[in-house]
Parts: sequence; C-alpha cells; structure tokens
Amino acid sequence: MGKFHVGICFIAAVLLFNTGHLYLMTLAIISGIGSFWSWGIMHNYAFEQAAKRRNFTGRFYDITPQEADAVPNWITLINMIFSFIGIALLIAGGYFTYEMILR
Repeated sequence: MGKFHVGICFIAAVLLFNTGHLYLMTLAIISGIGSFWSWGIMHNYAFEQAAKRRNFTGRFYDITPQEADAVPNWITLINMIFSFIGIALLIAGGYFTYEMILR
C-alpha cells in the first residue's frame, strides 16, 4: 500500500502546481516524502521479524500478519497522518483544478 500513498501525494503535488498553490504543493511533496519514509521504516521492522523464520525467502512481500504486528504504533500513526494529508491535498488539488477549468 505504500506506493499508493506516495502516488497520491505525487498526483496532488502536480495538480496543485498547475493551479499555483505552491505552499500546498510543497506540503504534498513533504507528505509524499514522509509517507515513503515511514513505509520504509515499517517494512524494516516487519522484515527483521520475518528474517527469523526458517522458511523466509527474502522477498519484499514475504511477511506474515504476525510479523507485520511487530511495527510500532507510533510509526503507523505517522504514516496514517501523512497519508490523510496526501488524500486531503489530492481532493483540494482536484477542486482547484476543476475551479481553474471553469474560469
């Protein structure tokens, strides 16, 4: 899911750039970077737990739900906040783009 949230922030930044809202675009870029960073941290926690298994193949998504529970709640909360900001900015970017087209 991490790629999805980073993509949302990227699309929001592009939409906001075209409308001239540079501060919101900057916030969308920061949100995308934060979402990507926290996704990587969460993956590292789960990957460390998965590496302890005997049948671990080392692939990117070879993680069980129990190993995903090893991720601390604070980093999950940070990821959710960045994701919600990105979604809100995507909606705002869509609205501003729509408004700009109607002018």
